[in-house]
Amino acid sequence: MLNIQIANERQNQQFEHEVGALEIGRGPQRQLPRIVVEDSFVSRDHLELEEMPNGQLRVKNLSQRQHIQMPDGSRLAFGASRELDLPTHLDIGRTSIDVERLATEAFEEESYQTLARPVQRVADQQAVSIRALGESPPAEKIASWLEAIITLQRSPASSREFYDQTARALVQLVGLDLGMVLLRNRTGWDIAGHYAASSMVSSRYSRTLVEHVLSERRTFFQDLKGPGLQAESLRNIDAVVASPIFGLQDDIAGVLYGTRTWRSGGGIRPLEAQLVQLLAGALGANLARTVATRTRVRFEQFFSAELVQELERDPNLLEGRHQEVTVLFSDVRNFTAMSEQLGPEQTCRIVRDIIARLSEQIVVNGGTIVNYIGDGIMAMWNAPVKQDDHVVRACRAALAMHEQMPALNERWLATVGRPLAVGIGLNTGPALVGNTGGDRRLQYGPFGLTVNLASRIETATKKVGVPVLISTSVKEQLRGAFRTRSVGSVALAGVSEEVPLHELLGMMSTTIA
Repeated sequence: MLNIQIANERQNQQFEHEVGALEIGRGPQRQLPRIVVEDSFVSRDHLELEEMPNGQLRVKNLSQRQHIQMPDGSRLAFGASRELDLPTHLDIGRTSIDVERLATEAFEEESYQTLARPVQRVADQQAVSIRALGESPPAEKIASWLEAIITLQRSPASSREFYDQTARALVQLVGLDLGMVLLRNRTGWDIAGHYAASSMVSSRYSRTLVEHVLSERRTFFQDLKGPGLQAESLRNIDAVVASPIFGLQDDIAGVLYGTRTWRSGGGIRPLEAQLVQLLAGALGANLARTVATRTRVRFEQFFSAELVQELERDPNLLEGRHQEVTVLFSDVRNFTAMSEQLGPEQTCRIVRDIIARLSEQIVVNGGTIVNYIGDGIMAMWNAPVKQDDHVVRACRAALAMHEQMPALNERWLATVGRPLAVGIGLNTGPALVGNTGGDRRLQYGPFGLTVNLASRIETATKKVGVPVLISTSVKEQLRGAFRTRSVGSVALAGVSEEVPLHELLGMMSTTIA
């Protein structure tokens, strides 16, 4: 396994790479794993690294315009490769690259002291006097610590400045030489924040210790003057402390890591380690609050308040799975002609009002808004949370949407010059349901034949001339709760055979065949 440190004006990060070729450049990842460098003097595709079976590092220049500065001062031309002994140092653009082989370390727990696990809930908290912590600092010092931690909690999270501020607070409040905020990624750890008291302080960290904090979920601190760890990654360091940063779901999102070099003298006392744990707790609370707020804002755009609470409790509900769902499609009639007549500004105002009123009926009846397509809406029930009465809920929503049209006509008829109308189609069946969006935009919804048929049924409302049509699979689960009327079998685009459809008339105790 390789440890790769990237340093330039905008980055100071460590990466770990297990096996195979790795690319480094300014451009996005393609076929091979990649480290993206934030340096305008680096090519989009600059170099390729790979540890060879003989233990050497193969370096290949991928850039047609830039060279690679080798450890001996020579330059590696475009297309050329060279094998180097590890550890080694390379320069590209204004970025330095240090590569070394990670040795496997055995964790010697007896060389560390530890604290009680961090308090995660108010109910877990126990009152502890300052005297019980050992050598107690003056009250003014404790007050300044708490003020700094409160300030940290109020700062905007998830930015480089925020993480650097946290690392700086770690160094200045505890009196360390190095502070780092390490955040977990898919393959290892990123240095999200960094602050050193001196340029002479190394920015390396012990992966073994960090992984032990991850597994034990508690703070560890060390004084290497006693029986200590002889790990290569801790050479020239007198003492180290690492504390877990807990995320929103009580997972470990990162580690707050600090070192005190032998030049500064003295080990890390329990009270100092307790303060590091307190800082880590403040950082975790801030991150959790930020994630929770961002998640709630995203969820509230599409889900009812009831569903938002369930999703905050268990975001894994959005993971892909097979599920029976009821799908609804709606469409405003003559939208194209209306938009050509009214122009963009007036059309947008009217459509916003229509969509808002119709969406409200979906959400009130426990539906999930999947997408807005121009003047149309796609919604579903029975996902992400199961609803035993999902068919009934969807039919109630469809009727309530249709009942909004008189009020909308009263408001907009004079402007539009013709009655507004909406067509709604519903279908029930199996579908693949999940989130296919990214971090920036949620895209949660169903896929498959059930969805396609629901869309075709909505289109058929124009042909049949009724506002709400449902499939036989919907009708069969209504159990007499709604009045329906058969409109016969209808030919639908993309469907080989005609499909029996039914008009949804209203809520009654009997059903008309």
